[in-house]
Amino acid sequence: MTVATACRMCGTKPRKAARFCDGCGAPVTARDTHAEYKQVTVLFADVVHSMDIAAAVGAERLREIMADLADRCAAVVQRYGSTFAQWTGDGIMAVFGAPVALEDHGFRACLAALGVQEEAKRVAVDVSKRDGVDLRLRVGLNSGEVTAGGFGSGPFGYATVGEQVGMAQRMEAVAPPGGVMLSAATARLVEGAASLGDVELVQIKGAKAPVPARRLLGLDEEHSGVGRAESNLVGRRWEMAAVEGLLHRAIEGHGAVAGVVGSAGIGKSRLVREVTGMAAARGVEVFSAFCESHASDVPFRVVTALLRAATGVRGLDDAAARAAVRAQFPDADSEDVLLLEDLLGIADPEVALAKLDPDARRRRLTALLNAASLAREAPAVYVVEDVHWIDEVSESMIAGFITVIPRTHSLVLITYRPEYRGALSRLPGAQSIALAPLSDSETAALVTELLGPHRSVGRLPTIIAERAAGNPFFAEEIVRDLAERGVLTGARGGYVCQVDHADAAVPATLQATIAARIDRLDLAAKRTLHAAAVIGLRFSAEQLAFLEGEAEMDELIAAEL
Repeated sequence: MTVATACRMCGTKPRKAARFCDGCGAPVTARDTHAEYKQVTVLFADVVHSMDIAAAVGAERLREIMADLADRCAAVVQRYGSTFAQWTGDGIMAVFGAPVALEDHGFRACLAALGVQEEAKRVAVDVSKRDGVDLRLRVGLNSGEVTAGGFGSGPFGYATVGEQVGMAQRMEAVAPPGGVMLSAATARLVEGAASLGDVELVQIKGAKAPVPARRLLGLDEEHSGVGRAESNLVGRRWEMAAVEGLLHRAIEGHGAVAGVVGSAGIGKSRLVREVTGMAAARGVEVFSAFCESHASDVPFRVVTALLRAATGVRGLDDAAARAAVRAQFPDADSEDVLLLEDLLGIADPEVALAKLDPDARRRRLTALLNAASLAREAPAVYVVEDVHWIDEVSESMIAGFITVIPRTHSLVLITYRPEYRGALSRLPGAQSIALAPLSDSETAALVTELLGPHRSVGRLPTIIAERAAGNPFFAEEIVRDLAERGVLTGARGGYVCQVDHADAAVPATLQATIAARIDRLDLAAKRTLHAAAVIGLRFSAEQLAFLEGEAEMDELIAAEL
C-alpha cells in the first residue's frame, strides 16, 4: 500500500494530490508502507563519554565536532553500501542489506566499522590539539533477520526493526573504546575473511546469561572466501578434464583462456582451486585476484591486486618493492616503470610522474604488461574471480592482456555469473566452461561425505540434497548450520543427528545471497516469484498463471530462480 506521508520536514499532513507541503513548501513524497524480511548487518557507533566532552568544550564546539564526525562516518558507511543511516546524537546507526539485499552485508559492515574508527582517529587528533580532550568511538555489529520498510504515515520514514537491531547496540556497549565488537552471528559471516579475537562471554543488558562476542582486529580486502575445510570435489569430470587439457597446452607454450561460468555457490571457486593446486604441484606459479561488489567502482583495483601478486611486492617495504619491480622490467621505459610503481602503491614520493590522461595511462600500462607477459618463459596461471564485480578499467586492461596470452606459456582462468555480459565474457578464442547444478546422485554423495554413515542421520541426506537443488555450497552451509544449532553433533564426516525430524532450514549465509539475486529482478518478476513461493516447491505453469496472471517466467529461469 502506498500512502501520502506527513511532511518529513515539518509534520504537516498534506492535502490529497498535493505536490508540496502547505506548511513549509517541501516536496510531498509517497511512500510504500509494506514491510519485508531482510537479512542485514546493523552497525552502531557511539562516542565514549560524550557528556564529559560536552561539559569540557561547550555546546557550540560540541556541535562542530559531532557534525564533522557525522559527515565523515556517513561517507564511510555509504561507500560500503549502506543506504540507510542515521545520526543518533552522539553516534551513528547504519544498516547494510536493506532496502536492497547485499549478499556480503557482513563483510561490508566490517569494512565500514574499521573505516569509521579511522575517521574518528583523525577527528580525535584535531580535538586533542584544540580542546585537550580524548575522543574515541565504540562500534558494535550484529547480523540477522529484521523487518524493514515504511512505518506509519508520520515523519519516521524507512526503518528496520527487530531484536537484531537491539543486539547491535548491545555489542557497541561492550566494545572497548576504539574497538569493534561483533556478535556471534556477524563473526560467523566473516570468519573466513577477518582476523578475529578469541570468543569472549559478555554480559549485555536484557540477557540473563553472558553471550559470545568477538573483537574485529582486521580484514583482508583481497580475501578469497577460503578459510574453512573443503569437501572433495564431486562430479565435474568433464570440466576438470577440459581445464587440465588447457593447462597442459599452456605449459607446452600454447597459452589459453577459460571462462568458468555459474551461479553463486555452484562451485566455480572450488573448481579453480582444484586446477591451481594441480598447477602448483607441477611447479607452475599461480597469481590470483578477486573482485568484490563493494569495490566495483574503484578504478584499477582488480588489476592492481593481480599485479601485486605477480610482481611479488606484497609484504615488502616500498623501497624493496621498487627494486623488485625494476629487476623484473629491466628493459622497460623508465616512465612506464614509474607508472607501474604508482599503480602498485609503491611510488617514490620524491619522484614526479608524467602528466597523462587516464586513457593514456591505461594504454601504456597495458602495453608494458603485455610485453612482460610475452617475455616470460616460465609457465604461469592467472586467476581473476567474480568478474561480474570488476571495475571498468581493470576489465579493459585484463582484456588487453589476454590478447597476447595465446603466444605465452600462461593459462588465464576467469570466473563469473551468468548475468555478466562484459568484455571478459566474450573473449575471442576463450573456452567457456559452464557449471550446471550437480546431479541428484552427485549431491547425495557430497552430503553423505559431509554427514557420515551414522544411522541417526536417516533421511537427512535426501532432505538436504533436495533443499540444496544441486548447489554444493548450499549443501555445505545447510550441514554447517545444523551442526551449529546442535541438531548434528560430532565432527564433519562423523555426525550424529540428535532429533528425529531435522529441519533443513536455509541458513543466513544463503538467505542473503538468494535475496540479492531476487532484488535484482524487476517488479513483475518479483511478483511472480512471490506467487510461486505461496504455491510451494513444485507447481505447474497453469497454477502460477492462475495466481499471478501473466507470469514472468523467462527472467526467473534465466536468473536460475
